[in-house]
Amino acid sequence: MRNICMQNNHIIGGEFDVDIQGFRHTKSNNGVLEGVYKYSSGRSALYYILLDVQKRYGIATVYLPDYLCSSVVIAAHKSQMEVVFYNLNDRLEIDAERFPMESEAKVAVLLINYFGLKNLEQQIAFVRSLSKNTIIIEDDVQAFYEFQKKELMADYKFTSLRKTFACPDGGLVKTYNELAIVADGNKFHQYKFAGSILKSLRKPEYYDDDVYLHLFEKGESHIDDEIVMGMSQMSQEIIVKNNFECIAYIRRRNAKQILEGLKSLGVRTVVPVPEEKTPLFIPVWLDDRNKVRKQMFQQQIFCPVHWPLEGMNVQKGVEMAEHEMSIIIDQRYTNKDMDFILNILEIALK
Repeated sequence: MRNICMQNNHIIGGEFDVDIQGFRHTKSNNGVLEGVYKYSSGRSALYYILLDVQKRYGIATVYLPDYLCSSVVIAAHKSQMEVVFYNLNDRLEIDAERFPMESEAKVAVLLINYFGLKNLEQQIAFVRSLSKNTIIIEDDVQAFYEFQKKELMADYKFTSLRKTFACPDGGLVKTYNELAIVADGNKFHQYKFAGSILKSLRKPEYYDDDVYLHLFEKGESHIDDEIVMGMSQMSQEIIVKNNFECIAYIRRRNAKQILEGLKSLGVRTVVPVPEEKTPLFIPVWLDDRNKVRKQMFQQQIFCPVHWPLEGMNVQKGVEMAEHEMSIIIDQRYTNKDMDFILNILEIALK
């Protein structure tokens, strides 16, 4: 039985707030923007990749896994690519026996690095063994630290900054090809940034949560409309000031604590969590996920679900949408916060 501590004076989860003083005064350059193409979001990055795939290789079809965020499908449709879904196995890897791609097919294949926990080398090799004409796109939206590695085994890889850092926007692409450069920054980042500032100053006596949540939602509602736009100058200034090593250390520390607690609670993760990885979240499988998640909401722990189906009919996605919950382990939170999450989870499981 865990030592139950029911005190928590702040919200766990949701969008990042922003360190205004750090944004104004910190000076550094971590090199993250060197040798990359910059776009407004992860879906914008994928959109420009798919445009290049069509123009450069004459490819009109993209294969997507049957567990994904709807924004991936939106990017494919906006680029006017035909979409074919392929099945995943329980390890969230290509189901080789049911992979629909024909030998020597001239198509694009998207591989997702789920939660930043997968090694994609074998899947890339498998796809290449079927067809040398295939173009492989690595989705590192949940895997910023994998994106940062110098190796480029896929033809393109891309990431998003908003989910990992206190950046209001930004999608990055690495490729040996020459992509379109978009100089005009998007407008939705203004709402995201304003919401982040208000969230950072939040006290119940100042204003209701609805005030800054409305700004976040307004910014979110414009992302698809600005898929052709570039990354804001604001986010370019913010991201180069982040200490990636320090952030990774905190994430791994928190992940280790959560994993030890999950083991004692008998809760399994969706996929293994290797020690050397820096996860975005710890994804867990729960029989009665909605009941558990609701009880955690009541204690101001807002664990996301990856992903809501949003009208999609994808086989693995249906299964995951009912049972997966992502436990938050990011750099905003302490060992005490991880204990609180585990304590509430233990109560909610009863």
